[in-house]
Parts: sequence; C-alpha cells; structure tokens
Amino acid sequence: MIGAASACHWGDTQDIVIVVGGSAGIGLAASLKKRQPNLQIAIIEPNDKHYYQPSWTLVGAGEFELQDSVRDMASVMPAGVTWIRAAVTGFDPENKKVTIDKGNPISYQNLVVAPGLKLNWQAIPGLDETLGKNGVTSNYRFDLAPYTWELVRQMKFGTAIFTQPAMPIKCAGAPQKAMYLSCSEWEQRGVLKNISVNFHNAGAVLFSVADFVSPLMNYIKRYNAHLHFTSTLVAVDGPAKKA
Repeated sequence: MIGAASACHWGDTQDIVIVVGGSAGIGLAASLKKRQPNLQIAIIEPNDKHYYQPSWTLVGAGEFELQDSVRDMASVMPAGVTWIRAAVTGFDPENKKVTIDKGNPISYQNLVVAPGLKLNWQAIPGLDETLGKNGVTSNYRFDLAPYTWELVRQMKFGTAIFTQPAMPIKCAGAPQKAMYLSCSEWEQRGVLKNISVNFHNAGAVLFSVADFVSPLMNYIKRYNAHLHFTSTLVAVDGPAKKA
C-alpha cells in the first residue's frame, strides 16, 4: 500500500505531475509507468478515497454494490508513483510549477490537468434541498445512486422523468443509461405499460454520435419513451413532485 508523500518539503522536479487522482489521472499514471518505469510521476490529490463513478449507474440499477465503487486512494496508486496529498491552488506555467495548499510549489517537466467537473446542484432552484427524497435522485452522486434503485424498485405506475442538462456534464450517456436500465427493470416486472417514461434532453438530438442514434431509438420505441429535445430542467418543487 502506498502512503501519501509529505508535500511540505518537496524539492525534486517531477518528469510528470498529474492533477488529480481520479480514474483519468490514475489510469494515465499506470499506463505511463508500464511503458517507461523510470519516469518520476507525482499525483496531487487531497482526498483519501477513490470513487469509480461510472459504476454508480449500475448501482442505480441494482446491478452493482455501492461499497465496491470506493477504495482507499493509497490502494489504487500505481507502484512507483508518488502521491502528494494536497490540493492545487494555482499554476505557474512559465516556471513549470504547481502551487498547493500544503507546502512548497511542485516543479515539473510535463503537466497533466485532469480534475474532472464540479457538480453544481444549486444551479437549478429547488434541486439541492430535495435530492434524496420526494422521488428526486441522481446517479452522479455516491450517496444518491442507491436511492435511484429504491425508486425504480418501488415504482409500479405514474410518470418517470429523466433529464440531461447542457454540456459540459460528466458522461453524457449516463442519463440515458439510467432510463434504459430502469425501463428494463419495469419491463421485466410487467409494470412498464403503467409508467409514462419521459426523457428531457437539453440538446437537439438523442446522441451526438450519429451512428449510435439508430440502435438507441430501437430502445426508445421498445420502452415507449417520450423524447423532449431542447428541454432544460430549470426548477424543481420536491414536495409537490413537479419539475
């Protein structure tokens, strides 16, 4: 198991510095180390837990255990890679340095910035305070994916709304996957015919890659899902169950 290096007295220039230790950063570091073991690579990551977020879609469908999606950060660090447990506070590209919240700046020859996206629940009035209750959920959060599965299992009739906001978002296919997996469960239980499935997409097409549209439309028709394009969720009233 790899422990975090002290960030307070960091002097060596790294061949590669990666910000941060998500799946992209960890995967890149492992790939580079495998091809060139002598590289000095440091990953700057403040958190002690690593979450495999793509699995949360499957958690929301009852096909994956939530606890299997999280591991200690130290356990997923590739061998020979230095983990600097700190948060990045700024970049100094002219001097090839990254500033951090704990200790001296870190020097590099090459820099990879892969911090991902920060979720902004507050951008939609009423959403943040009703997440995890009143039938409102999201597979984009660790603690909410199990609630998605709870809602899917409990639903026998009514209206189900799946929304996809405008880019940039994490994994543009995730909202659709949630819909298809939910519909599959309802179909197997024989209740799909009692549920009005609605997919509201801020975009103008079902999927941006044209070759995918036709096979996806087969499932849209199979599940009798209603498509709403250029439709953006702008507010949620949880207690009234209105979007």
